[in-house]
Amino acid sequence: MAAKLTSEQIGWLFTPSCGNSCTLKLIPEALLVMPLAILLFQSSQRTSLVLAAIAGAVLGAFIEGLQLAIASGISQGASITSRMAGMMLGVVMIRYLPGVDWHRLRRYGRYLLLLGVAPYLVVLADINYWFSGKWLGFTEGIERLGEIHFLPFYYHYFTTELVALVSLLFQTGAYIPVGIGFWIWHQTGWSSSFRRCSIFLPGVVAGLLACIIETGKLFIPSIHPDPTNILIAIVSAALACRLLDLLFSAKPDTCLSNDHANTLQAARYHRELVTDIDIKEISQTSEPDETFDLYQRSSTQLKPTASFPLAPSPDITTQFSGSQIQSTQHKRSLWLIITGTIALLLAGVAAFTSPLGATWALPPLIIYSALLWWRPDSWLVWVLASLPLLDLSPWSGRLYWTEYDSLLLATAGIGYLRLYPRSCIQPVIHQSSALLLTLFVISAAVSLGTAIFPLAPIDDNAFSSYFSSYNGLRSVKGLFFALALIPLLAREWSNPQLAASRLAFGMSLGLGVEVLYVLWERATFPGLFNFETGYRITGSFHGMHTGGAYIEGYLVLAAPFVVLWAWQQRNALITLLAVGLYCLDAYCVMVTFSRGGQIAFGLVTVLLIIGFLGAVLHKRTHILSGISIAILIAGITGAIAWPILSSSFSQSRFATTGKDAVTRVDHWQDSIDIALMQGSTVFGMGPGSFPSAFFWYSSLPARTSTYTFITKNRNTYLQLGSGETLYFEQPVAVEPGQHYTLAMKLRSQAPNAAITTPVCEKALLYSFECFWLSLKLDKAPPGEWGDYQTDISTDGFNSANSRIQRPVKLSIYNGQPGTLIDVDNVSLKDSDGNDLVLNGDFSDGMSHWFFSTDSHLPWHIKNLFLHVFFEQGWFGLACFIVLTGYLLTRGLIRTWHNDVLHLVLCISLGAFLAIGIVDSLIDEPRLAFLFYLLMITGLISDTHPLPLLSGNRTRNTA
Repeated sequence: MAAKLTSEQIGWLFTPSCGNSCTLKLIPEALLVMPLAILLFQSSQRTSLVLAAIAGAVLGAFIEGLQLAIASGISQGASITSRMAGMMLGVVMIRYLPGVDWHRLRRYGRYLLLLGVAPYLVVLADINYWFSGKWLGFTEGIERLGEIHFLPFYYHYFTTELVALVSLLFQTGAYIPVGIGFWIWHQTGWSSSFRRCSIFLPGVVAGLLACIIETGKLFIPSIHPDPTNILIAIVSAALACRLLDLLFSAKPDTCLSNDHANTLQAARYHRELVTDIDIKEISQTSEPDETFDLYQRSSTQLKPTASFPLAPSPDITTQFSGSQIQSTQHKRSLWLIITGTIALLLAGVAAFTSPLGATWALPPLIIYSALLWWRPDSWLVWVLASLPLLDLSPWSGRLYWTEYDSLLLATAGIGYLRLYPRSCIQPVIHQSSALLLTLFVISAAVSLGTAIFPLAPIDDNAFSSYFSSYNGLRSVKGLFFALALIPLLAREWSNPQLAASRLAFGMSLGLGVEVLYVLWERATFPGLFNFETGYRITGSFHGMHTGGAYIEGYLVLAAPFVVLWAWQQRNALITLLAVGLYCLDAYCVMVTFSRGGQIAFGLVTVLLIIGFLGAVLHKRTHILSGISIAILIAGITGAIAWPILSSSFSQSRFATTGKDAVTRVDHWQDSIDIALMQGSTVFGMGPGSFPSAFFWYSSLPARTSTYTFITKNRNTYLQLGSGETLYFEQPVAVEPGQHYTLAMKLRSQAPNAAITTPVCEKALLYSFECFWLSLKLDKAPPGEWGDYQTDISTDGFNSANSRIQRPVKLSIYNGQPGTLIDVDNVSLKDSDGNDLVLNGDFSDGMSHWFFSTDSHLPWHIKNLFLHVFFEQGWFGLACFIVLTGYLLTRGLIRTWHNDVLHLVLCISLGAFLAIGIVDSLIDEPRLAFLFYLLMITGLISDTHPLPLLSGNRTRNTA
């Protein structure tokens, strides 16, 4: 880096090394930034050029800074200026292009298109080497057909990734003009409006054209045909046509006619469903845009997909007249009924087959489904409030499917069955947002295929270990559950103010539940005010049995919504409850003793105070009370944080920051090396692949212990490997001061094998009072089963005489290096002969068993962005950065126009990403689901603003 800073590849204005070429590249740099400006600012025709210039400068500085890390990269100050110019040109186009009379220009489009067909065909043939030399004869060419491999992407497997990627981009660019041409042909002529272009014809024509081109390669000796190019041609032409539709299709301002009687009729019909609509407000509205805005907030019917705008109904009066209103209201889509029924049945099957028993899991799900059927609009509150608690994997042993997953599946099922499509279709999110989200989802789906194919056998090990290739399904389900709830979110946001209230209330309830759990955990184990003991809470996030920062990620992510809840209610009692909950949340964050979480929470508190004080001053109401509440929150939060931060354990944590940073950076480098050497840098190694990849390819000598279920002669047993500490465990209901008998069958090929079986008062990661027992496998020859039995005493348990009895766990641990131990028929019996161990013979695989480990780095990359790169490659990381950057930028624009919901979303998601610098976070499915749900909520609320929570300027950005 030092040599790079002194080289000729860096210049304050222009770099000396590349001469005129660096000057010429400023033009394409500016042109490439213009579409990004249109994506960011397309919904506003009053965006300041100063704001666009600032955005371009930030983007340019970021890109030129990244060039410093590339050996061949060139960084120059002029490129920052070119990107500023590109942003400003994009804003200028947004302002003035809508006023151009495109109708006159479009009349000549087809003539120009026909003139360009012949040159395009010549160029296409030339770049595919048709004119590179003499062709073979017909017979010789046909004989070469037998040498061609028709497996898709077959030839890409036998070349470097760079060559394969360049070939893919080259073929894509060669056939994109077909899609562009069909779109131009479709949109030109005498039509006065844009129309949607079908992707079928461009795909077929491009495919036939590619067939001709590839067939011609049979007769060219120096090259060979690639059938994959036909698929690439079809997809590229079809996508080009569709993307142009997304970027340039007209957006109808209203779906209803401007006749106010029709709007009033529709509003009166919905009045009994929505209580906060004021019909008089609609009747007095004189502007069509305002009329539709009020109608839209009154409607409870929204199309359940992220669809794009369609043309208005030609006869809206007939559609909403008389009895037809009722028939339209009760008309359901068949796919909604089928999908909802399947989802509900799958949720029921998951609950019925739960290791906890159908009598415990199924009735609560039925009750929840009934409540949701009665009040389908309450799903958002239920889903957010129950998120912290519904993970009983330490008791059920299900690593891949939790009770919360069943609840989400039932929510989607009931929601789809109760969802009525609207006759007037509005966009759920902006087209640019839909495009960015779609690209990221495609990246995740492609990477998932990389991870799970070829499919491994379905056995007891398929869904019981993070080393399984099916771990990708567990890792990506949070994203897919969030996507499945888009139709329900869209329906909620037909009334944005009510939806925002439910969002804030649900998040506050969930945070309150988690705070109570943490208070119980602290009171049960180290004590509420014991800040000297090295105990770090895990809360109800049992995914932390392999480490992670999930608890602090959730606590910081949810904190801003408590303030939003109090802001919305404007009630003294609720405000006091919110202040109390926020301060208890501060206590919980502090006792995580996570440096990243503590710093992020401090920044969140400061930004919330500044943001909401700004909103109070803008509205010029309740200024004194707002300032008083801000001072109260700051004072109490500081008073709570100070004794914890000044404790010896917290100080020791900060003292080792430098050492821990070196360890973390080395771990990141090791993870990057694995991804570059063993996987695809374009699409990554696949979701959930890190634990297995680290185990097999890490440069570190140590490996974590393993466990496997083996079935022979219809008998299933557990095989424990050795390595870094891994406790295979199960909660047991032992009582203090009692005696129990522990028995099991053991076998090993190693003569020095031994197994440790502690029975401990234990939280998720920390043990307290223990009865330690080590058994040497000396009762049977190597390779033979032996019966082992011993007595266990719990006299020392609950030694503090606490009113809250600590949970107890039986653990099995193989601490002997280089050995494999087989375990079967584990039992722990009390004096009456009752066996406290469930599934001790492992006939049900992982059921009722769980594991925890003291070694955390083998399970997590410990950086959210590197995690996305490892799993989804450069393409996925680029999509993720652009999507989150777009969301935060749009949120900041909304915040500038006094939208407090986007203020909260920006602070919440920004703090989450900040913690993600030192931890993966989204490899926990519940936390990933919440993160993606809030991201999608931000995209939807950008399309459907909150007029009652926003300043008057918000309408200008919608």
